[in-house]
Amino acid sequence: MPEPFRYRRIFTYGSSQFCGHIEAYWAAHTQDLLVYVVEPRISKHQNVIRIYHEGHFVSETPVRSSQTIIGYYALWYLNHLCALLRFSTHSERTLVLGSHPIAFLGMSLIKLIRPLVYAYWIGDYFSDERRIVVLFERVKKWYHARVSFTFYLSDAINRVMNGHIAACPSHRTVMWGLKACSEEAVPPAVPFTLLFVGLIRPGQGLETITGFLQMHEGFRLCLIGVGQPVYVKQLQDLIAQRKLGDRIFFPNRFYSEEELVSVARTCHVGIALYDNSPDNFTHYADPGKVKAYAEMHLPVLMTRVSDIVSYVERFGSGEVIGSIDEIHAALEKMSKNYSLYRDGVRRFISHFEYERYYRNAFAALEDI
Repeated sequence: MPEPFRYRRIFTYGSSQFCGHIEAYWAAHTQDLLVYVVEPRISKHQNVIRIYHEGHFVSETPVRSSQTIIGYYALWYLNHLCALLRFSTHSERTLVLGSHPIAFLGMSLIKLIRPLVYAYWIGDYFSDERRIVVLFERVKKWYHARVSFTFYLSDAINRVMNGHIAACPSHRTVMWGLKACSEEAVPPAVPFTLLFVGLIRPGQGLETITGFLQMHEGFRLCLIGVGQPVYVKQLQDLIAQRKLGDRIFFPNRFYSEEELVSVARTCHVGIALYDNSPDNFTHYADPGKVKAYAEMHLPVLMTRVSDIVSYVERFGSGEVIGSIDEIHAALEKMSKNYSLYRDGVRRFISHFEYERYYRNAFAALEDI
């Protein structure tokens, strides 16, 4: 006899970027699910609304958006409101799980005509002192204090929002889960190959790692991602200037999941050299890059940014450095003890395996 659905009716948000397999989790365990996929405004995009019923995909409907700031947010909210009123019913409760204040706009009035329960999963915090940013964070806190359930993508956000780390079932930290791909044999030890996956932009340590490669011949880099043409040209020029064209694979195009996994199986370590300055919002995030490397069974070399550092250190799934001067020593240590780091990745995967992790994390939502 199949397991009954854990959740009855959920209206939530999704993204085409890495988001911890959360849409797959809700779709598999929710009787009726609506996912509103809102893409970033800065690029040409199309938002969509997906409907699932009893674990099966039903439909995907494009909705209007705009690249102008007023049009973007106005159409976002209008589509949100129309979809919510159509999806929710008068007779049974609907959980609205949002990650942006716009999802909670007018909730007191809407709850007068629909039996809605609101939950806020907060995925970022900005310490920038610009007035617009300060206002945005105040709005987040205002809604945070008025919803039934609050979840946080990191303990750092949890602490900022509550003054301490809330850890009860309805108010707790929930990080990204992960789903590992099949594990393959380790590639040959030489050359020891590094992998960078993500948006090609400043602040990712790419200039630093090319400088490291110039000084140390025993390493190679696979650089998978796309970026703004101006910065990509600067990086390509830097690679040519440092005569690294034969040791850096940089196709400068989008890779499918299958292609990415194929490349990752030729690599040894994932690189996540985030800028660790105090105003970097990554301090409050759960970087998807680290989880993505773990899914591909790669230990990580990362800077001391984000709460995920404590898990990398606890499970021994990588090395955490405080400055660029430590890169060589960290990679030498990883290459000499590589099997131990792979064991650490397996422990990391076991802890964050998304089916078990989310079921425990969102247990309070099963009673709605």
